[in-house]
Amino acid sequence: MRYLLVFGLIILPVALFAQGKAKREHVKPNTTVYKTVDVQPEFPGGTEKWTNYLFKVPIPEDYDKENTQASFLIQMIIETDGSVTHANVRRKINEAMCKAFIAHVNKSPKWKPGRINGKPVRVLYSSPISCFMLQSDE
Repeated sequence: MRYLLVFGLIILPVALFAQGKAKREHVKPNTTVYKTVDVQPEFPGGTEKWTNYLFKVPIPEDYDKENTQASFLIQMIIETDGSVTHANVRRKINEAMCKAFIAHVNKSPKWKPGRINGKPVRVLYSSPISCFMLQSDE
């Protein structure tokens, strides 16, 4: 009986610890993407710096020179660490410029993440873009 009691005192805590650890391993990270948050994500330096950053998009060589105007909406997810993921374009006008903007946005510096109740969350962020290309007289 004494050995059974000692065996129970040794095995029972080990079994309980193993079960608790298994539960923690199966916890999924929060993958919810919010559209409405308490504090919106912000590009470092604010909206003006975001606009300046977008002005630096390199013009692709295969850009349609006949189409000198393009307007579209770029959407992306600002992650909890401020990184940009899942950038894509809605209302595509010019395929070459859309690809250039997506590549440029994916390289953007980390943002200040959006927050709900003071905690950083993933946020779907949209930015309308209008491009007006001036043709040079070459």
